[in-house]
Amino acid sequence: MQHKRFAWTCAAAGMLAAMSLLGACDPEDDDKTPEPQADAGTKPDSGTPDSGPVDSGTPDAGPVDSGTPDAGEPPPDAGVPDAGPTTLLPLTVDGHWAPSGYMGDGELGTIVSAPECAATRPGTAKGDCHKFTYTASNNGWGGVWWQYPEFNWGDLPGFEVPDGASVLSFYAWGAQGGEVVKFLVGMSTKADGFTLDTGDQTLTTEPKEYTIDVSRVRYRKVVGGFGWVAGGKPSPMVFYIDDIQWR
Repeated sequence: MQHKRFAWTCAAAGMLAAMSLLGACDPEDDDKTPEPQADAGTKPDSGTPDSGPVDSGTPDAGPVDSGTPDAGEPPPDAGVPDAGPTTLLPLTVDGHWAPSGYMGDGELGTIVSAPECAATRPGTAKGDCHKFTYTASNNGWGGVWWQYPEFNWGDLPGFEVPDGASVLSFYAWGAQGGEVVKFLVGMSTKADGFTLDTGDQTLTTEPKEYTIDVSRVRYRKVVGGFGWVAGGKPSPMVFYIDDIQWR
């Protein structure tokens, strides 16, 4: 009886040991399966910017305002002075040169000018008609220069005559006929680089055309555009000049 009790006790102890061993080897305790991860659809923000282009600071593709004024507005003034009208040949002496250079007895006031013409103006009737009345005085001679600018005796540049002129032409005649006058162009070699004249001409009562050849001189800015001189006589000398041109 005692032997049976010992055997049961041992059996019971064995069962307890086996159960203890099984508890120690619980499969749930040894399960190495990792716990399920958080929702895989959304990852935590890593701090990296999105894949879109970073603003480089470059202006957009639209045209930059060029600063050009509106087409409806006039362009700003460029500051260039107006070139003025172009001077062409034939060139009328009156209106460019002035009969201001009185010489000899003319400086004493014995030459008088008046704007009188023939009944019918000769030639092309350009410029002014001139009637001169000259009365001799102490100098015994007198004359008048057409000057540019007025009263210029060569201290200033003259009027720029266009290239291509071959003659200076004009009409002259006397009140009684027989008046002796010399006609001039180019005040001096210093002022104009040349000086020319017709020599003494005896006038008639009919207008006559006279010319001075300028094709052989190098002219440019001419101070003395035209002129005349005459010797004095006891009685007043009256004569006329009209249609004076460079051409």
